[in-house]
Amino acid sequence: MITKLPLPFSIPLSALVLVTLIFGISTSTLADTTPVNSTQEGELLFKKHCTSCHGINGTGSIGLPLSKPSVIQSMTNDYIHKTIRSGRPGRLMPAFSQLSDDDVEAITQFMRTWGEVKLITDTAETVIADPAKGKLLYTAHCQQCHGKQLQGSDEGTGVTFSRERKLAIMAPALNNPGFQDAISDHALLHIIQQGREGTPMLAYKERLSHTDTHHLISYIRSQKRTLATPKTGNESFTIIVDSPHSFDETVKLIQETVRSHNFRVFPNRFLEQGLTDEFSVNKRQIIIRFCNFNKLYAALKIEPRIGTLLPCKITIVENEDGSVQMVYTHVEAVSKIFNNDLLAEAFKEIEESYSDIIDEVTL
Repeated sequence: MITKLPLPFSIPLSALVLVTLIFGISTSTLADTTPVNSTQEGELLFKKHCTSCHGINGTGSIGLPLSKPSVIQSMTNDYIHKTIRSGRPGRLMPAFSQLSDDDVEAITQFMRTWGEVKLITDTAETVIADPAKGKLLYTAHCQQCHGKQLQGSDEGTGVTFSRERKLAIMAPALNNPGFQDAISDHALLHIIQQGREGTPMLAYKERLSHTDTHHLISYIRSQKRTLATPKTGNESFTIIVDSPHSFDETVKLIQETVRSHNFRVFPNRFLEQGLTDEFSVNKRQIIIRFCNFNKLYAALKIEPRIGTLLPCKITIVENEDGSVQMVYTHVEAVSKIFNNDLLAEAFKEIEESYSDIIDEVTL
């Protein structure tokens, strides 16, 4: 029998740590919907959720230096709200759906202490121009930083693969649906013309005519990407399978099957190893660890943060009634945290390997 545990009990320790690191949240935060109105509380929320990427007081780190005048002054309140809500699917910026509207507004008001919007006006008016001409302009002026497909990098989410080390920040993925849904054409026009001083983004008001800028925006809009990966909801992060064999037989069969699938097997570990003294460790709870390095490196190249879930593991547990169960991570569900199609494909292969191994053992 296969059991998928309901959240939150289904989240293995490594996945829970991963979620905390990515989103900057604790499990208590998920249920916190207390209204927040003050700028001071907005500062606390920013420090709790945003500083790991954007730095203390928004000075920048992995993420954009938000407090730079040229950056914050090009961001409308609506843009900030939508960015916090939707994030950047497939990139580092997560969607903070757990925050209340008051929380989002408080963060926005705190960010406003760094600078007011300098857009003369922001409208919903759509630019209508020639995307074919815009493509030529993009290739000449934008491709070097923002990528051939406007994706910000050839692959990955921007942790290590989307910029040269000499660059202070990562170039945004202009085809990202989160970015495109958040920003207006008028704001795009402002950023292209004025640039962002203190970042690699140059001002093009003397380089491109108003008409050419419209062509460029039209091309950027035509390249909006639609991600097929659904967001995770209450899907379990852990799968438990009943073994028809004894504990020792299950351990032996898992090891043999893993090797037959061309995985390298690492020394077994007891589940409680390192958590209690060696004489108290339950030796009827064993973790079998294994890895296919080709698949590992392919996945890490797409998203280095998944290293917290590797190598692959199957935990074998003998219960008090003598029944034996095999426990492993539901990696396809975990991959949806990142909302990254490339990563989803890599995790799908790993998930299939788990399923094949378990199927052979339980037959």
